[in-house]
Amino acid sequence: MQEYNVTYKNLGIFLISLLLINMAVGFYNSFNKKKESNGLSVNYTIKNTRIFETNNSDVTVDYISESSEMIEIFNKYQFSIDNLLNNQSANLVIFSSLPKDFMDIQPIIERKRLFINTLIPIIYSENLQILNDRKKILDWWRESDGENFSRDFWPQWLFELSEKYGSSDSNLGNLLVRVDIIPISLALAQSAIESGWGTSRYSREGNAVFGQYTFDESKGLKPKDRNKNDEFFIKKFSNLSESVRSYLKNINTHLAYADFREERKKLRMSGENLSGYKLVNFLKDYSERKESYIKDVKEIMSSNNFQKYDKGNVLN
Repeated sequence: MQEYNVTYKNLGIFLISLLLINMAVGFYNSFNKKKESNGLSVNYTIKNTRIFETNNSDVTVDYISESSEMIEIFNKYQFSIDNLLNNQSANLVIFSSLPKDFMDIQPIIERKRLFINTLIPIIYSENLQILNDRKKILDWWRESDGENFSRDFWPQWLFELSEKYGSSDSNLGNLLVRVDIIPISLALAQSAIESGWGTSRYSREGNAVFGQYTFDESKGLKPKDRNKNDEFFIKKFSNLSESVRSYLKNINTHLAYADFREERKKLRMSGENLSGYKLVNFLKDYSERKESYIKDVKEIMSSNNFQKYDKGNVLN
């Protein structure tokens, strides 16, 4: 009887040990899978175009990794560019990156279509935030009867917004010259050129779709064909929204694009829609190729009918 008890006891210990080992292996595999998934997955959120200041119930966060899944998400939330242009879509699908199999999408026209569908909601969303800031400034200015008070008397939010846009002027009109949108057609065409429609190493490894420079090695990717004496890197971002946001701020604040902002102001004052095709003429300093670069941007706009994204009341 004692031998049976010892046998059952040993068997019980063996089974418990086996169970613990299986649990440990399962946990380890699960952890590795999660870690691998986090390295490859694409995060996305859903924003409401009609109520931009969303609360938790308006935003969905999830993860995917394949281009087919991205297309399913667009269909699930009934997003289309045409609906957005016609103010029929309440959902903006904001993806953090392009999918890992983006380079494998065939035919190329389908790859370009996914690039456009991914970038436009982000450009729209970031521009919409700028318009909200612009409206806030205008409302406060009207309440102040159009007077330009010393910055010492500004509300904190206005002071912070001015600092964000690199303005030290107390004239709110000059601040508004900076706080304005970049036409969707222009931002989209430049992103297509600078990222090779999302195929460049910089866009795939660093969500860099506008070719912005940085001299901080920790914040950039080194170009493989960079001259020996050059020290610049291509600025990398944690997601596509950051890349678009940085591009918009660059155009709105850098001294090189002051003429661009003045021309945009003229269009505003004359009541015209902000046309990317017109405004790109004032971005020759964006590239060392100058006029040739402007020509290429216009060609992308025309051949893909990007001008339609600037018409009507989409963002103006």
